[in-house]
Amino acid sequence: MSDPAPDTILLDLFRTNQIRERLLAAALEDVELHPQDYPFFVLIGAEGPLTPTALAARMAMPLSTVLFRAGKLERRGHVERAPNPDDGRSYLLRLSDEGVRLLADARPRFRALAEAVEARLGDEQISDLRGSLGELRAAIEAELGVRPRVD
Repeated sequence: MSDPAPDTILLDLFRTNQIRERLLAAALEDVELHPQDYPFFVLIGAEGPLTPTALAARMAMPLSTVLFRAGKLERRGHVERAPNPDDGRSYLLRLSDEGVRLLADARPRFRALAEAVEARLGDEQISDLRGSLGELRAAIEAELGVRPRVD
């Protein structure tokens, strides 16, 4: 049997994301909010209201995925649609009163853990990691044949 190939950086990234998901699940253990929905709550709550297109761009997700997930949040009563005053063909997503309550409960819990992780790394390493992750995203997008986004 031949020697296995060394792990790729993408496998390292996958493993890191798995651990990040465990950290998020631990933070939200007593909150009625699905960990995979947390980024939606944060972005809509902190930067919203947002159009689905703007949310998709901010999350680097396909619009179809954002629409599907936003629909689930809307059915749960956590997100609601509002008319878009800038474009009558579009709408804005905003947190409902229940969504605001859930975010107010969840955000300090996760934020405390995220800040503790960042404190372990220090400002210089955080800055280096952000730069490296941006370069990694650009390399992946280039490989996909997509023009790299400017962050």
